[in-house]
Amino acid sequence: MTQVWSCGGGTQSAAIAALIVQGRLPKPDIAAIVDTGRERSSTWEYMDGTIVPALSSVGVDMHRVPQEGYAHWGLAKGESRSILLPMFTDEGKLNAFCSNEWKRRVLQRWLREHSVDQCDVWIGISLDEMKRVRAPKEKWYQERYPLIFDLKPPMRRGDCVKLVEQMGWPTPPRSSCWCCPNMGDREWRDVKENYPEDFEKAVRLEREIRRTDAGLWLHKRRIPLDMVDIESQLDMFDAAVCATGMCWV
Repeated sequence: MTQVWSCGGGTQSAAIAALIVQGRLPKPDIAAIVDTGRERSSTWEYMDGTIVPALSSVGVDMHRVPQEGYAHWGLAKGESRSILLPMFTDEGKLNAFCSNEWKRRVLQRWLREHSVDQCDVWIGISLDEMKRVRAPKEKWYQERYPLIFDLKPPMRRGDCVKLVEQMGWPTPPRSSCWCCPNMGDREWRDVKENYPEDFEKAVRLEREIRRTDAGLWLHKRRIPLDMVDIESQLDMFDAAVCATGMCWV
């Protein structure tokens, strides 16, 4: 059974990398991260500056799998041309299909191309995200959650941050695409101020989508992204806060 680590490039993935370096998790046969072409620049800065060199020091190579050539759908899917992003509408929020189509399916096709016919796939989900744990769908591709089931005690997001910082590594950023509607004002502000090229790409992408459907927005306020007055005060329900598991729910 091939052991595959599907690295997401965020906080939990940084913790898995630290555990591999420490020897608390075994070295995977394959470590891979899917490049959707839309990942925030902060993700690649952390990957290339911290995670990849640390893994290389213990003999683990990180494969960067391009979406191009493996993803069957771009922004929209099927004859209905349904948008894959969970964009905001006047009636609510669309379902998210982007992660499955742009990451999971891409990795599966890449593994098949590399003659992997049976594998355990490590997913960086921590104990506070148990609702994201899924029952196996394909017999050959069995998802595994080492931060929850392979460690005693299991790790929460806060534990992941603490472990990474104890390694002397920078605090890892939350991984997401620069066009992700799940970002709150705090994250949008970070992108706009510190990664203006990412922000401009998001603005252009939204304009492209809205030329086809003017009732879709990337921001929760349902106005074009470049017109949003991103507040300096953090909303208590901001996505960056909820991602820590401290949502008071």
